[in-house]
Amino acid sequence: MAEIRHRMSNGFQILQAFTRQQIRSCDSQEAVDRLGNLLTQIETVAAQQSALSEADTGNFSGFIEAIEPLWQRLGDQSGVAIEVDLDGEISFSPTVAETASRILLEAVTNCIEHAFPGDRGGIVEIKVETTDVYHCECRVIDNGVGFEGDRTGQGTGIIRSLAETLGGQATWSRRSSGGTVLSVEFPVNLPDEVEAMNKARV
Repeated sequence: MAEIRHRMSNGFQILQAFTRQQIRSCDSQEAVDRLGNLLTQIETVAAQQSALSEADTGNFSGFIEAIEPLWQRLGDQSGVAIEVDLDGEISFSPTVAETASRILLEAVTNCIEHAFPGDRGGIVEIKVETTDVYHCECRVIDNGVGFEGDRTGQGTGIIRSLAETLGGQATWSRRSSGGTVLSVEFPVNLPDEVEAMNKARV
């Protein structure tokens, strides 16, 4: 994965350099604006991949610190404030860290895109803490429009599936003051004998 991320990073750098070159040679403001938007999208994906490279090493807190500026930028574009509360330095196995990172990426993106229709703006809080030596909880809290009915959309399905991959569970609840709370709890850094017992049950 580290090698793949490295090659992707090089590819994104080439794309960014090529796009900037095209912008400098544009004859119209419309073309500059269109290519500028394209450059922003390339930079966004590049930043995401760079952050995930931290998760590939098991550095979960490093992923969050690397991805936070991107979340801030995406939130600013929609009038949404992003607040991150990280419980110190957190490291997992590379597989757990990468999967948990994908859960947060999906959850925060869903909030920014769907919780605040009509440019209403709001706040998204991301809270990550180790509840004890062997468990972690990630919560994504928004003060948006909330939800109705069952959580059966594509995004929620991805989050639920990823949580189950970790041996954990994703739950959604309504906030009394309006909005939604997503809580994902999962085991981490389990002793070898516990891992063996869990696999035996499967």
